[in-house]
Amino acid sequence: MPHRSLPLLLAAVAFLTVAAPPPAFAAVRPAPCAGGVTETRGFSAVDDGEIRWTDKTGYDDARKHAISAWQYNGSKIKIVADSAITSNDLEFKDADLGTRVSDPLGRYERNGSIGATDYIIFNRQKLRGASKELLRYVALHELGHALGLCHKSDSIVSLMWKNAPSPGYEITWIPEVDKANYKKLWG
Repeated sequence: MPHRSLPLLLAAVAFLTVAAPPPAFAAVRPAPCAGGVTETRGFSAVDDGEIRWTDKTGYDDARKHAISAWQYNGSKIKIVADSAITSNDLEFKDADLGTRVSDPLGRYERNGSIGATDYIIFNRQKLRGASKELLRYVALHELGHALGLCHKSDSIVSLMWKNAPSPGYEITWIPEVDKANYKKLWG
């Protein structure tokens, strides 16, 4: 290319850069629940804008990661450790929930009465020797339920799939669609 064309080319690139702004990204919309259920604050462990938690689990890294991730910039619900002067809303614990294919990796149990403790239960039998990524996925997913989120279709990228992803494809962050559902529920 001759040198005298270079200034023309640079001027054209500069014009196009100024004249054509980058495309705007559309906001991610909330996804519907799978199975015809509806997300609801009433199925959450949230009490007065927060979840007070206690811990009887050996999966501390997964618990810490999930709590930290769900406290992203813009999240409204505070997730804080229980203290001597507060009631715990949620307890992380471990149990043997079975080894069959149909048995869960973890489970959120809502107790529903005022002052009752809800539970996130890690299935020791299925999580023994599991990767750090899988443990973090389970904790994030179950804490999503404690925040009131429901299962989502496998056709979208969501932390809230009914079935865990294949090894190596675990979601260990909060996808934008889950943030959109959270925002729809909590503002």
